[in-house]
Amino acid sequence: MDTKKSEALFAHLCKRHPELAGEHYRVISSGHQNLVIVVGNRLVFRFPLTSDTTSLRLEQRLLPKLGKRLPLPVPQFTYASGRKDKIRYVGYPIIPGEPLEAERLEKMDERQRLAAAKQIAEFLAALHTVADDMTERVDTERFRSDWRKNWSGYYRALEQLVFPLLDKEERLWIMHVFYEYLYPSDHFRFKPCLIHGDFKNDHIFHDPKIGKLTGIIDFGQLKIGDPAYDYHDLCLTYGESFTHTVFDCYDGPSDRTFFRRVTGFYAHILRFSSMLHAVQKKDKDKFALRLAWLKAKAREPDE
Repeated sequence: MDTKKSEALFAHLCKRHPELAGEHYRVISSGHQNLVIVVGNRLVFRFPLTSDTTSLRLEQRLLPKLGKRLPLPVPQFTYASGRKDKIRYVGYPIIPGEPLEAERLEKMDERQRLAAAKQIAEFLAALHTVADDMTERVDTERFRSDWRKNWSGYYRALEQLVFPLLDKEERLWIMHVFYEYLYPSDHFRFKPCLIHGDFKNDHIFHDPKIGKLTGIIDFGQLKIGDPAYDYHDLCLTYGESFTHTVFDCYDGPSDRTFFRRVTGFYAHILRFSSMLHAVQKKDKDKFALRLAWLKAKAREPDE
């Protein structure tokens, strides 16, 4: 993000909220979905980078309710742009702590890791059992069918854009991953529920001084979905062993193939998405990085 644009956004905030004038600010993130600015080390402002405000409106509606139901703090918007504003944003008091990076988790002793796993499991179980108009209106069978069709469409996008750049062995491995997920009917017997949708280490906050999780942030992908999907980055970042510990502590909606979906399919989605995005943006360096991962996976011996 260029400095001039961030300065313009902060100037806009100060114009709308004069009490912020003169405060120190810093840009801490500029991803695909949002630009994030921290003001005065006490407030977080998020600016969506897309014109679709559906997810933002959903957050504004549900986060106050979730804040009362969930066992960990979540953002509570105390600032928001007006309906007619061209620049959309929300702001909330900062949640203390640091992202729970894999390196930090590895340094914990067994008791601390188990405590973290229990907190994560309790949070996910509470989120996945929240009752709302959205969840109550779901036609379960139709939703499962649509969920399957969406992943089939995702595969076709990879086939069209990524496959031409791959060797046969790599294409076959991706085909196998999707085939093993899409065709067993018992993979689509899950109970649709409210999911975070982007439950990754960057969004899990932890205080190393007290050894506890302090909150969960960034609900921009909040939606109805397969509860197993919220485990995908846990598996990718922290490994199968810790993820299984979380699952063992989880008393939310589960089924016989829950963990198989996590390890066999969802854990690969972020890497596939990264490859697809790299091709679309013509980012050769990122594609080369993901291709190296894919080559290694495609050559792993079958279990």
